[in-house]
Amino acid sequence: MGPHFPLWLKGQKGVVFLDISDAGIVDNLPDWFWSVVSNVQYLNISFNQISGRLPRTLEFMSSAVIFDLNSNNLTGILPLLPRQLAELDISRNSLSGPLPRNFGAPFIEELLLSENSINGTIPTYICQLQSLLVLDLAKNLLAGHLPVCSEETKKLNRSMRALVLYENNLSGEFPSFLESCSELVLLDLAHNNFAGELPAWLANKLPGLSYLRLRHNKFSGSIPGQLTQLEHLQYVDLADNRISGSIPHSLANLKAMIQEDQTLWNPLVWSYEGPANPDTNDSPKYDDSLAVVMKGQELDYTRNIIYIVGLDLSCNSLVGEIPDELTSLVRMNNLNISHNQLSGRIPEKVGSLRSLESLDLSFNGLSGEIPFGLSEITTLSKLNLSYNNLSGRIPSGNQLQSLIDPASSYVGNNYLCGPPLSRNCWEPDVTRGDIEEHQDEAKYFYLGLAAGFVFGLWLVFIIFLFRSCGGFAMCGAMPSRWARLPEAQGLALQLRRG
Repeated sequence: MGPHFPLWLKGQKGVVFLDISDAGIVDNLPDWFWSVVSNVQYLNISFNQISGRLPRTLEFMSSAVIFDLNSNNLTGILPLLPRQLAELDISRNSLSGPLPRNFGAPFIEELLLSENSINGTIPTYICQLQSLLVLDLAKNLLAGHLPVCSEETKKLNRSMRALVLYENNLSGEFPSFLESCSELVLLDLAHNNFAGELPAWLANKLPGLSYLRLRHNKFSGSIPGQLTQLEHLQYVDLADNRISGSIPHSLANLKAMIQEDQTLWNPLVWSYEGPANPDTNDSPKYDDSLAVVMKGQELDYTRNIIYIVGLDLSCNSLVGEIPDELTSLVRMNNLNISHNQLSGRIPEKVGSLRSLESLDLSFNGLSGEIPFGLSEITTLSKLNLSYNNLSGRIPSGNQLQSLIDPASSYVGNNYLCGPPLSRNCWEPDVTRGDIEEHQDEAKYFYLGLAAGFVFGLWLVFIIFLFRSCGGFAMCGAMPSRWARLPEAQGLALQLRRG
């Protein structure tokens, strides 16, 4: 259809549905456009390169229910919205300025404004949106604390299913207004400046929470044991915070990471009972995305979010051993507990994690041998055990040999041997103890050699001294403490005979 804006629209009257999405339009939004769509219920101009400034108000579009303007080059501030609007997506544009204190649309269900340049704070008006299911303000320039909702308005937020605020400059403690959001499924506060301890009320107040992403903040304290009571929780990302203590043994309670026969469902997708798109005869559906750090890179998952089952506790100050209960989370495809202060051995039953695609235990103080079961995880494609104190022979197995640059998985473990490392094993099952024993023997050998060398030098010195003085008679009597040495006595006797 593109690259120019379709002029045939200018003569249209009474347009109710308009979908010109992904049409290759690279043009300015004409002034007449808003009068043509003034009676529209469904408007979709997404995935073009349409530029232009949004009007300050869209309240005149009294019939509008769904606006999808995402992935364009639209500018301006968020306009005042039509009262009946239920869904608004202006993500991935160039909006700027603060959010209005009251932007209308009191019954809005989805407000998606991510990847713009919106600044300022989040207004308390958000607390009054009683039908709000999804709020996505990620990747903006928002700052300050989240609004403190009154006890009365807290009750209005019970229907919220997804709160996505990552990559802003928000601060304060864990948002208390979430206590009333009993239907919450996804919470993403990553890459902000939130601080304080994680609240113990998470399990009781957010029983349906499935995806929790809090990475790159300043949260502290230990992982609350109550967190493991969330039976629907299948993805937890607490990486890059200041969390201390040990990994809870109660992780075995995370049923969503255990039950392999779970029915696959996406709790973030539902149908809106409004006007259907006439081309597809389907109601619009919401698919939120989740950014997951996996296999060393951050990936966005949308419709396949149901398949993401993982635990990321990396870059914290966790201590103690890796609990054996961790190996019961057999649905996990991503486990990252690197860059902590963990000790002890890798659990023997790590091979039970049959769905694991990425495992990162690097930069800890783990010791002992690598369990053979690790080589039997056929799904494993990314492994990092570097910079620990592991020892012994690296297990052989087709899966471990098929890793990309497998040697890098073991760097910084000086007591590991065997392929893919160039360090050969001295015995069929060499261990760290064996290596240390050989090293001790070598150490004693070289110490003995050094002692003999010193004694030899000392003896040469005595002979040289004697000859240079013409014998002990000329130099005086032999010192008594020398005379007691057998070597010196033998030397004196030989000299007398001469």
